Amino acid sequence: MADIQTFQRMRDLRDREKQKTQKVYQDAVNDFEKQAEKLYACLKKKEVAENSFEEEMKNHTVRAEAIVRHQRYIQGLQETIDHLQPAVQKARLNMQQKQVKLSAAHIEVKKFEKIVEHKRDEQWHLMKSEENKQMDELSMQQYLNFQNR
Repeated sequence: MADIQTFQRMRDLRDREKQKTQKVYQDAVNDFEKQAEKLYACLKKKEVAENSFEEEMKNHTVRAEAIVRHQRYIQGLQETIDHLQPAVQKARLNMQQKQVKLSAAHIEVKKFEKIVEHKRDEQWHLMKSEENKQMDELSMQQYLNFQNR
């Protein structure tokens, strides 16, 4: 039967693995956030550009040259958005995969913590039982010594 120290070492090993997995997961989260922020900024620029152009069209007469320039700008933003969306999806998927691995590592650590806890309880009960046996034996000897007098 393996002793508590063995399970504690295994738990510590799993905990170190979990910490490494947590760092990888945090890196994936940071990458996702960075990609998502780029996409958000691009979408916001597009929305602002469209709204400002609509306001300009309502209030003034706009030259054809300005319309073409605006369309090219919007088209450039849309291409950037179309390029960023798959990158964001890929980063999200990567982050979710890392989260699954982190959850599995967390579960492994918890399993070993439970085993260590169970082994400690078992050891404590065994020690108490041994102590009770010794106390019974001592009591019996004292009783017999008292009877022999």
